[in-house]
Amino acid sequence: MLIVSCKKSIEKPFYQEKAKAAPSSELQSTSLESGPSRAFSINNSGAIAGSATDPDGKIKAFNLKNNDLWYSTDEVKPNGLPEIKFSINEPGDIAGSKISGTGILPMLWRHGQAYELSPLPGQQFGEVYDINNSGVMVGESLNGNFVTPTTMRATVFSLEGDPIDLGTLGGTKASAASINDFGHIVGVADNALNQQRAFLYKDGVMQDLGTLGGIASNANAINNYGEIAGRSLLSNGAIRAFLYKEGVMYDLGTLGGAASVAFGINDKGEVVGFARIATGQAHAFLYKDGVMYDLGTNGGTESRAYGINNRGDVVGQYTNADGSVHGFVYRDGQMYSL
Repeated sequence: MLIVSCKKSIEKPFYQEKAKAAPSSELQSTSLESGPSRAFSINNSGAIAGSATDPDGKIKAFNLKNNDLWYSTDEVKPNGLPEIKFSINEPGDIAGSKISGTGILPMLWRHGQAYELSPLPGQQFGEVYDINNSGVMVGESLNGNFVTPTTMRATVFSLEGDPIDLGTLGGTKASAASINDFGHIVGVADNALNQQRAFLYKDGVMQDLGTLGGIASNANAINNYGEIAGRSLLSNGAIRAFLYKEGVMYDLGTLGGAASVAFGINDKGEVVGFARIATGQAHAFLYKDGVMYDLGTNGGTESRAYGINNRGDVVGQYTNADGSVHGFVYRDGQMYSL
């Protein structure tokens, strides 16, 4: 199985007749301060994607760039803020999902239009987690409830072709989390013992990346140099963020607490995620040059970082004392509310 994805094809159109288009949303100048929000992804131009409450109180996908705020026409969840990831590439395409009835549907928003993607044959629903600069997307196709699916397969999505099943590591379930500009994919898959393992899919082969000594791991992000970030269990069951490079999985440690998880990585090998501090709260972190830095909470109780671009800008969410969550961008040593 060959997945072609290269930087030279960025300008190639990916529309197809079977895609379902929705009307364009209008640019808006308001901030995200009207309600709960999460920022998941930031590209090298500084455009940010995530989910937020629009002025009408509905949860939408958003794109914030140069003080212009775009909301999707589609409501991504009728009630409450979902734990749904949204990703943005350099051309400005936004990939994600929306809740529909009892299931979840994979979506792409391009130039203000919404395109509903097809899951694998035999699977009812789908979810997209990442998109590269060629417009190739990865995620999962599933049956049953999207929180506790009965079946789940790692899937490659695009607007110009049928979805592709990446297989597993010998078990029954898999999910793809990230794809780089060379078509290399990472995620999590069950092995023959039904243990969850981080994988790298490259040149048609799914490779088990191992663990930090425990029985489970999962990969959440890959950069264009093949460096991978995620989380793994230690032999004692503790959860640790990892950086995988040159065939070795490295424990990134914590901020003094018991656990950490890595969600994003840029082409400089800088990793972001969250780590527990000594008192147990989760704080967003930036790991660079061998050091894990606490990014703070912007006056809240907790924070988590999900994405980082090559300039070192970080996006994520912080939690207020009342339990509400709000998106942030961290740049030049300071966290700013979106």
